Amino acid sequence: MQRITEEQGKQYKRLLAFVIFLGISLVMITVTFLNPSFMKGQMRQSNNQAIVVKEVDLHFNQLATLVGANSEANANLLTSREALPIADYIVDYTLGVHLFRTNSTELAHHIYGAIKQNIDDDSASDAQDIRDGLKKQSDLVLANVTTAFNLSLAVLGANLVNVLLIINVVIVVITMIMLVSLIQDLRGRLGWRQLIHEVTGGVMWAGFWMILLFGFLAILPIFVTTQTLNLTGIGYLLELASSTFLDYVIVGVVLYIIAAIPWQATSPK
Repeated sequence: MQRITEEQGKQYKRLLAFVIFLGISLVMITVTFLNPSFMKGQMRQSNNQAIVVKEVDLHFNQLATLVGANSEANANLLTSREALPIADYIVDYTLGVHLFRTNSTELAHHIYGAIKQNIDDDSASDAQDIRDGLKKQSDLVLANVTTAFNLSLAVLGANLVNVLLIINVVIVVITMIMLVSLIQDLRGRLGWRQLIHEVTGGVMWAGFWMILLFGFLAILPIFVTTQTLNLTGIGYLLELASSTFLDYVIVGVVLYIIAAIPWQATSPK
């Protein structure tokens, strides 16, 4: 059995940690942030509803300007009942598995339908004025909705998500192959006890980096306002993703604790 030096052991551990961290992180991102069902569930959590309503309100105020309706700047026009269906359509259009998008006409139709259906006599008077203004400009409805909600960005986002999904799947497959190859290589150089020690050490480092990186992303909105990162909605997305990043931190902690037990048990005496 060929032995490995201490320096080689460190290199194997760093590589194992990187491969495990990358693979687990991309799998979690794919099943959460790129999953429309998960994101719609996140938007309905009590701590996220206000964030979604505020963002939809921002675009609805722009719609008021386009149709010439009376509305105060940055006014809170919509409730969660009225804003969430609009956000749902945008999420369904942008995320998940779909063909590459070329236009946003269908999405504009859905958003206008949500406005007509959910803004009723119990809604804010300014919101009703916007709905009525859209009806009066029936030939400009889709253009106004597209402009106000910046749906060209939704088309770009949907296509980027497609690319990210493909890249994620490819990289996850590659990391799995690399992980199996690394473990097989180590099996030819180490005994089972040492092998378990090296692999669990790599898992512990992967968990540590997950705690560090995703913990930083989770608390970032506390120190940086959404206005500071308002480019293409980055601030809004960070606020919405904060609770999910906390879940990632928990996964990192669990990985670290689970790996620490066999790592300690197989430490050289």
